Amino acid sequence: MSRYRLIFVLIAAFALIIVGRLFRTTVVDAKEWNLKADSLLTIQNDLLPERGNILAADGSWLAVNVHFYEVRLDFRSTIFDEDEFRAALPALCDSLSVMKEGKTSKQWMDDFNRELAKPSEKRTRAFLIAQEMTDSEWNRLIKLPYFAKELKGHRKVSLSKTLREKRMKPYGKMAYRSIGNIVEHEDGSWHGSSGLEMALDSLLFGEYGKSKKEQFANGIRDWEEVAPVRGFDIKTTIDVRLQDIVENELYAICNETKPDWATAVLMEVSTGDIKAISNLSWNESSQDYVESVNNALLSWELGSVMKPISLMIALEDGYAEPSTVVELPVKNRYGKLQAVWDYAGARPITDDHYIGTYPTVVDVLAGSSNVGTAKIITKAFDKHPWEFRKRLEDIGFFDKLNIGLAGESKPVIQELGSPDKKFRNEWRINLSRCCYGYAVQIPPIHMLGLINAIANGGRFVRPRLVSEWYRNDSLYRSIPVDYVRERICSEETAKEIRAMMKDVVWSKKKKVPTAPLLQNNFVTLAGKTGSSRIFVPGKGYSTRLRLTFCGFFPYEKPQYSCIVVCNGTRTVRGPQYCSGKVVMNVALKMYARGMLGNKSDYRTEKDNSGEKAILTRMPSEQTDAIVKSLGLSGYERYKQRDTAEGTVPSVAGMGLREAVATLERAGLRVVEVKGAGHVVGQVPKAGSVIRKNEKATLQLSSDI
Repeated sequence: MSRYRLIFVLIAAFALIIVGRLFRTTVVDAKEWNLKADSLLTIQNDLLPERGNILAADGSWLAVNVHFYEVRLDFRSTIFDEDEFRAALPALCDSLSVMKEGKTSKQWMDDFNRELAKPSEKRTRAFLIAQEMTDSEWNRLIKLPYFAKELKGHRKVSLSKTLREKRMKPYGKMAYRSIGNIVEHEDGSWHGSSGLEMALDSLLFGEYGKSKKEQFANGIRDWEEVAPVRGFDIKTTIDVRLQDIVENELYAICNETKPDWATAVLMEVSTGDIKAISNLSWNESSQDYVESVNNALLSWELGSVMKPISLMIALEDGYAEPSTVVELPVKNRYGKLQAVWDYAGARPITDDHYIGTYPTVVDVLAGSSNVGTAKIITKAFDKHPWEFRKRLEDIGFFDKLNIGLAGESKPVIQELGSPDKKFRNEWRINLSRCCYGYAVQIPPIHMLGLINAIANGGRFVRPRLVSEWYRNDSLYRSIPVDYVRERICSEETAKEIRAMMKDVVWSKKKKVPTAPLLQNNFVTLAGKTGSSRIFVPGKGYSTRLRLTFCGFFPYEKPQYSCIVVCNGTRTVRGPQYCSGKVVMNVALKMYARGMLGNKSDYRTEKDNSGEKAILTRMPSEQTDAIVKSLGLSGYERYKQRDTAEGTVPSVAGMGLREAVATLERAGLRVVEVKGAGHVVGQVPKAGSVIRKNEKATLQLSSDI
């Protein structure tokens, strides 16, 4: 009896303690707890906004948010029916193996059976079905065997889905570094870490929303007070067609010449719109060239591409004219003639190749003479080198372009002094070097902007990578064409420098042009080569070179400018081959696609089902099959006339490329092409005797 009494006393004491605690909480400390409850209900939490998308010029996505679900199965759900699940398992596994690649039906079966073999209380409540499932896949999933029956009986399934978000680049590595990346911060928000994602983060991110706890009849829940504002969609000037061309050409030259890295930028002359930008670096782990550091924004010594800028200043300020003769001191060094000039007591300035003793200013640029350029500039600024820097400042040489990409460097040159300091001979030496590109570091995209200004009649348009902002599919703001300087030189000076840059490729003087390999029959290129020895910190200048070509096309009416830099190539070939070849191939591909104001040489006919096809050099059995499959009424075969060796071949009916190749193999040079389509006329006529250095003209039509 005493034992029961003891139990009763203990229970009663425990109950009294509970009642006492309850009384203290609800009566004595009621005010304190009410204040704490109120404080919890007034706490505001941030709601993350959805990040805006980055778009190409045509509106296609370059970087976009993709919503998906992480889907898991709860084996301990109250609606989970093990018997029905086991019965439906074979069909369910077959369906899942088809729906989500990566696991076979047997693997799904083994994974499910492994979980079902456990005691029910030890089974997982979060069996992973898929980490990235779209809405359409979810709708298919709940219609699969077992889940469809579960949904019908309970209006819900034993599946849980958690909304996730992922930043995707639909074009893969295309313009990867320029688009940029995002990283997650401690609060769960995602912010840009490079490229446009970083530079435009404040626009892309959006605005936080606000939520707080509210007490409802069925409990305390989150209440959205201020909705988050989605970030802007940013439209860029990138043309995915041109981006593809530029990347492929840069990748091809990288594989051929093996540089450490290479960069290329293509820009529209009149607007400054950046149509393509590519950065490739050698990756040891993958043993391939991959998108990497945006070297187009970093400052480098680019060598002789500086010469057009220096000579433009000399012409604009009246220190020289294109026809001005420059006397070069020539010596016989190592068995060959070479210009060598001693100036200011420093190491002699030399030229790599001999262009004559009395070249004009035109030849100095076309032949890339260091000595000639230095003599022109030092004659003008020898007594006040700082004035040359002042002229560079005047044309916006040192201005930051602010094109919308993170990590842009500013151009720098070695000190040229100032009038309020004691004159130093070192300033004269620096002047004589920086005028032809040494002792000057400048981002490739900045140099492109300056050369583009020459192509644009002297107007220094700011390179533009962002054209518009959108919010909720409506235009919010348009970014107008802007100018770093309204004019860096007169139209006349710009015209003279353009002609001199054309001679870099097309000069007919012996030993003068430094980029004759870029001559072609379709697009007239103009530009400037540049090479500089690579500086290695702590070791000085190495024997390896940084090779550059910067130019514009077509020369007659410049539409695009382009710069290509290849750093540390493992080839003895110069900048005209490594970098210039990329520019030429880009121009030729644009020409072939009709993107230079010309008609494409691809056929773009209207409905021709009632017309006869023109087929050349095709077996009869293939011809019949093609005519039948295309629904054509018939065909005519152009018969190429047999021509004796040494006579002009017939190219009637051929496409442009085939016709040019045929004539050039025969020893003719095609200098003019009229029309578009297939050849309907040629000069000289087929069968005539080929004369030495004879030129040919082709007439094309798409109506034959």
